Amino acid sequence: MPAPTLAKPAANGPQTSPASSAQATPALIPFTRAARKKRRQVIQQAYTITAAAQQLPVIQIPANGYLKSLTFDVVATAAANAANVAFANDAPFSSLSQITMSAANGDTLIVPVSGFTAAMQQKYGAFGNSFAFDPLADPNYSVTTGAVAAGGSFHYQITVPVEVDPRDGLCALPNMAANQSFNLQLFAAGSGAIYTTNPTTLPPVTITVTAEYWAAPATTNAQGIPQQTSPRVRNAVSLLQSDTPAIVGGSDQTVRLINVGNTIRYLYFELRTAAGVRTDADWPTVFNLLVNNDLWDYKTKDNWRRQMAQEYDLTGGVSNTPTLNHLDTGVWVYTDFMNDGAQGSSVVSSSANRDLMLVTGSGTALSFEAQNWGANASQLLVITNALRIPDPTAFYAPFGI
Repeated sequence: MPAPTLAKPAANGPQTSPASSAQATPALIPFTRAARKKRRQVIQQAYTITAAAQQLPVIQIPANGYLKSLTFDVVATAAANAANVAFANDAPFSSLSQITMSAANGDTLIVPVSGFTAAMQQKYGAFGNSFAFDPLADPNYSVTTGAVAAGGSFHYQITVPVEVDPRDGLCALPNMAANQSFNLQLFAAGSGAIYTTNPTTLPPVTITVTAEYWAAPATTNAQGIPQQTSPRVRNAVSLLQSDTPAIVGGSDQTVRLINVGNTIRYLYFELRTAAGVRTDADWPTVFNLLVNNDLWDYKTKDNWRRQMAQEYDLTGGVSNTPTLNHLDTGVWVYTDFMNDGAQGSSVVSSSANRDLMLVTGSGTALSFEAQNWGANASQLLVITNALRIPDPTAFYAPFGI
């Protein structure tokens, strides 16, 4: 986009008509050029892991500007351990049993999700990334196992997304009124969700929450050129909505998905056995997606795994426990609404051209046919990343409509 300039009238030219005056109106400097990205610490909370889950105090996100994301830096420090410590399959992310975020008006922006599921949204959701950023790729990530003094310690960071696309600040949320703060609720998991063998003494944990945001720009810059003071798609909201449809192991089944009415960016599926263990073996051999009873997509289990490996460039195979460069057992992501060409048709990207996102209404019938659930398939979590778009014209404006 060329730099905006102020039109200069001719020195002795004729008086301009209303039409030519309109043409001379200077373009607005785009929001993401006028604003500046900033970060600030929201809070630091400390607690000690116990056998039972703990509800932590509600966190109010201070007024900053336009909120882009929240990052949780979680550090557990064990000492004087003598036990042969081992971690559960979803650990260390399972140390947070629930994360919820709501607006001041009560609108739920992030439904209650576990720390593991939140980590998977970072890994597979491509919020702000043109690639999968696995929390395990963080150079600070660590877990300490075995009968060593620090056994049971862990350190991880996960980012809870708000903004979808940093090119134009899509879905960054205005957070500028001190009396209308966003509320963040965390629950700390009990030790059984973190360890299969506890350390000798359960460790203390410190959680540091950092907000990243756009500082609201002035109406004009230093040269008097007008600036956008909010993202182009004003009041757009990214929602993480959940559904836990009943499934019947060992059967063929049509499953209706209830979270419709907005523009769907991706669908995330997490399959577990009755014991709560993630499972690939019980995923259906064929998955058919239907929109208003029209067959849109057909995926075999093998082809879907290949597609995910290609689109996220995760080529190490599939792992039961969090492992760098690996897909995750029991986790299946329907990516076909966000791989439409910005980086090619086989790369999931936040800067996808928005062409393939699924626009739904309140009456849209969205479902999938599962052919041959495994016998142990029992619990299915479906997370829908739904975008509430008040102005579709602005939503598609960068790419034509």
